[in-house]
Amino acid sequence: MLKTLVNQSQRWDNIVYQHATMQAVKTALQQLRPILVIDVYAHLLFRLIFAPDNFIGRMVDNYPPITKVISNHMRIGLTFLDAAIVMIFVIALTQHYLTTKGITNTSLPILTNFIAIYLLLVGKNQIPTYNTTQYLFMSVTVLFSVTTYCWFQKKWVNPDTSPYAYRYLVWAVLIILMSWLLRQLIAIPHFQTTISVLLSKTFFTTFWGLLAVSILSPLLFVFGFALPSELTDDQTTLNTVIANLDTVLSTGHKVLPYPENLYSTYGAFTLFGGIGNTLVISLLLLFATSRKHQKLGLITWFPSLFDDNTLLLAGVPLFLRPLMLVPMLLVSVISQLIGYVAIATHFIQPVVYPTPMNIPNLLLPTIAGTTPIRSTLVTVAVFILSIVIYRPFVHRLTEGVSYEK
Repeated sequence: MLKTLVNQSQRWDNIVYQHATMQAVKTALQQLRPILVIDVYAHLLFRLIFAPDNFIGRMVDNYPPITKVISNHMRIGLTFLDAAIVMIFVIALTQHYLTTKGITNTSLPILTNFIAIYLLLVGKNQIPTYNTTQYLFMSVTVLFSVTTYCWFQKKWVNPDTSPYAYRYLVWAVLIILMSWLLRQLIAIPHFQTTISVLLSKTFFTTFWGLLAVSILSPLLFVFGFALPSELTDDQTTLNTVIANLDTVLSTGHKVLPYPENLYSTYGAFTLFGGIGNTLVISLLLLFATSRKHQKLGLITWFPSLFDDNTLLLAGVPLFLRPLMLVPMLLVSVISQLIGYVAIATHFIQPVVYPTPMNIPNLLLPTIAGTTPIRSTLVTVAVFILSIVIYRPFVHRLTEGVSYEK
């Protein structure tokens, strides 16, 4: 059955990625990779060493304090680095798509898309907060823009017309206006806030609620949505998780009001390296025969160890990738089911205690619960099963093997 899924996934993958628009997206992501590596490692070093709640400072006694001024300046610098990531992607996608269409003067479309994406992603009255995982919104906006530009040039403009003629400027104004209106409708931060509020409902302590999360989170991630922290690295702010902790601290009772919740199942067993236990992908890439994929595994495994899989999203890429979405869904669902069953049968006690910021999620079941040995055994079982599931899919990806009919 797994072989059939691999074949079918690759068939879908071939259909998606043979399209010219997806080839343009893939090329843009490849061109983005060097500066994205710098961005990801800069963010990781900030979290580990320089942030006020940095990981090293919590682990080491007498660690020199980082002043708030230094931390804030570094945070602003990282914001501008994120902005560079976004704009390089926009420029590369615009340039590559129009070049394949035979358009050589791309300065106005690049400037137009630059402004359009700025308006789309920047919040009001605040420091720009670029999110480098918003590939869906960026790609759809840019591809709509360049497609209309090609149509507009072909239908209405003489080839000898100046690239900055009034007709083109009207097109640019319309695209920018559309992006501004779209920003008012989409309200990206509101989307994340809505999901956060929804996840606090007790429905997500039930079997069906947890199953829904294990399916939806990989889908939203692969489709390029920036997800709230409750689905990526921190569930301890949820009301149900807080209720469990209060019960333990106030009464010491082992009977918790919500033993199966997003922290104890989804957070504890499906986020090893990020959504879908993607640390496994980085490790498998290290053993690929292709030097290119070995190098990708080498630069992604350390950020993945600390649950940042942004490099995989853009490097493999995972973005809109059926060949990687299928195993990610399988791993997410099965890992959460294993955690759910282990808790429901009282083989392990659910994780309750919060852990130091930025600690690898791989350690969460062991250090945040009261049954460390058994929880470690479940963690090892989940990790091995994740390797078994991902291995044939990653092999197809890295070896370039055709699907078997």
